[in-house]
Parts: sequence; structure tokens; C-alpha cells
Amino acid sequence: MARTKAGTLPPFVKLLTLMQNGEVVTKEEIEQKLGKDIHTYRLSTYIWYIKTNTDAIIKVLKNGRYVVGYQITNPEVVKEFLKSFNIQSFVPGSGTITQSNSKFAQRYINSLAALKAKPAKADSSVTEQKVTETTE
Repeated sequence: MARTKAGTLPPFVKLLTLMQNGEVVTKEEIEQKLGKDIHTYRLSTYIWYIKTNTDAIIKVLKNGRYVVGYQITNPEVVKEFLKSFNIQSFVPGSGTITQSNSKFAQRYINSLAALKAKPAKADSSVTEQKVTETTE
């Protein structure tokens, strides 16, 4: 599990606080409420942490082969687990996930204009070759 600052909750616990009631939580709802607190592209990893570190039973809701949402089937066990953490101070959406300042980090692209791309000039020396097909 990734290291966190002292006093902060691990990402899987933040996700668990959202799911603790036993209601269905969609992926869109997770992204909307916890988008600034956890990396949503690692959602399956956080679900795995919940399954291995707690006694929670997670039901995965699918639409065909795509995951739509998650549901905890034993919320009383999850609430007992969360008592060991200070979740009263956690407010969903108050996180500050920011882009890395490292020159090697991948940059977030919000629009095509952010790429600052310039159109390529058409090369007039390229000609289209015609192929004639003969059948015998």
C-alpha cells in the first residue's frame, strides 16, 4: 500500500467510508465524491485492499462485462473495522490530489489545445500510385 502522510487515511479506507452503508455505489458516484481524494484509475486495487485487509464481502455489479458499481453485503463488519480509524474527520471531496512536478511524470491533458500541436504541412512530393488488378 502506498505511504501516506501521518494522520491521513489510506485510499482504500476513504473508499470504504463511502461504501459502509451497504448501498450500491456506482463508479460515477465514486469519481464524483472521491475524485480529489483517491486515484480513480486504481479503483480495482482499492477494492482488492478492502477484500484482503477487512472481512468485507463486496458484490461487483456488472453490465455485461463492464463493472458498473460495488456493494458491501456485510456493512456491520465494515463499521466495526472503521472504528479503528478516525473517519469522523474525513470529508469526501476535500482532498488535494495534484499533478506531479517531476519532469518524468505523465502530464494530464484536458483538451487538444493543451498539446500545443501545430498542423503538419502537406508534402507535395508524395503521389498516389494506382494499382490495376488483372485476373486470369
